[in-house]
This record gives sequence, structure tokens and C-alpha cells, in this order.
Amino acid sequence: MTRALALSAALLVPLAALAQEAVVPVQADVVLGTDKVAKDLTPPMKAMQAALAKKKRYGTLQLLSSQVLKVSKKSLALALPNQKSAELSLESLEAGVATVRVKVPPADTTSKLGAEGSLYVHAGKHETGDLWLVLSRPKG
Repeated sequence: MTRALALSAALLVPLAALAQEAVVPVQADVVLGTDKVAKDLTPPMKAMQAALAKKKRYGTLQLLSSQVLKVSKKSLALALPNQKSAELSLESLEAGVATVRVKVPPADTTSKLGAEGSLYVHAGKHETGDLWLVLSRPKG
């Protein structure tokens, strides 16, 4: 009987760990930046343009896709329009701040993502510009 109890306890520990696994909603926007000058940029694109100004000044920032992902410790793949794939995983979650790992070969970066602000990850070349993965916490 003791062996059966020990086996039951051993099986319950992994199940309890799975039930407590953190999942963080992350807004994932795929943006194309080009040198061509746009007439008007939306406020979110103006904020991105300002944030990237030290690296590169884009005339146009075009939102190609947007979705909310549920990021956990298990790696999640996101197909990109340039035939690459981004992998996102949750490293930790402390006091509402998520530490997120993002792999877009050859880059592999880990950054903190709180309730405010965005992470900008260069995702390679696409068509006539640069593809960016913009990660933030969903609003509302």
C-alpha cells in the first residue's frame, strides 16, 4: 500500500506543477519598416519610429499582422512573412513583470515586459525593408 501511495504522490507533483504554470498574454505585432516616407503615421507607429530612431530612421512603418499570444514556459512558434519563425517563451514572471525569451535566428534575446512599454525585436529583411516583431502587454 505504501508503494501505491508513493507512486500516486509522484504523479500528483508534476500535475500540480502543470496547473500552476504561468501563462502571460502578449500582443505580437509584425511591422515592416521601409525608407519610403509616409504621409501620416498612426500614434503607435510614431512611438515605434521614435524608439528605433537611434538604430534606424524609417519613413514608413506598416502593421502587417497583430495577434494576442498566450506565452508560457513551453516555446511558442510565430510564423513571419519573411519565411522565418520567431519562438517565444516565458522565462519567469515576478510582480507582474514577464521575462520573455525571443528567438529569431540568428538572434536570441531575453527581455523584461511589464504592463507598459514595448519590446522591438528585429526579425530580418523583408521585401524592401526590415521586419520587426513588436511585443507588448495587451491593453484592456
